[in-house]
Amino acid sequence: MNKNLFVLTLLLTIILLVASCSPEQKKILRVGTDAENPPFTYLENSEFKGIDIDICEKIADKMGMQLQITQYEFDDLFSALAQNKIDLAASTITITEKRKQTFEFSEPYFQTNLAVVARKASPIEINKIEDIGKYRVGCQSSTTSYQYLKENLVDKDLLPKEKLKTYSTLIETIGELLNKKIDLMVFDEWVAKKVSEQVDIKIVYIIPTNEQYGLAMQPGKEINLRINKALKELKDSGELQRIINEYIK
Repeated sequence: MNKNLFVLTLLLTIILLVASCSPEQKKILRVGTDAENPPFTYLENSEFKGIDIDICEKIADKMGMQLQITQYEFDDLFSALAQNKIDLAASTITITEKRKQTFEFSEPYFQTNLAVVARKASPIEINKIEDIGKYRVGCQSSTTSYQYLKENLVDKDLLPKEKLKTYSTLIETIGELLNKKIDLMVFDEWVAKKVSEQVDIKIVYIIPTNEQYGLAMQPGKEINLRINKALKELKDSGELQRIINEYIK
């Protein structure tokens, strides 16, 4: 045998052996989150944690995929979906008719309300929605908190539009509240309960919106069927409720 041919044959054999011994690389499930909504999604020692994260981990396992999580500001999650940078967004995203016009949603996995929050030392009392209109109110932009305040207070002249302040992140909004730049803020009830355990804020009123969280996805993708199937299996087996119970007592 020609020496060069022998060397080439040997190299090809080695490559084939290495390839056959290498573990098959899993496909990646790309997930986006803002990691600012405990107990659903947050960072702990630079590691993503929370109900939404655990759900996505279980879904990825059931799909035989590797989970890849990327952090975005809440506003940017929807742009990331539209630009195919992620397969799904998991970040306490409420299913709304407006959002359903652009994105596809999983079936709901949690129901919640909105909370009106003040500084812990604040004397403010809210007994009805109209009372909110007396104060400077903050919320995160592009959220159902903003949508509710605009439609039910600003558009009905119950809250002057200059008194409604919007911010890019939840952390920024809380900072403005603590620094007395706003008097109240509005965000999701269970997130407010968790944050109030760690920060000097208190819930002064609950707005019964009964909104439902879902996983937001690009419309019409084949992978959506598999995500929904995995989520349904989590629900039917009781595993979803066990995840929620770990974080919400």
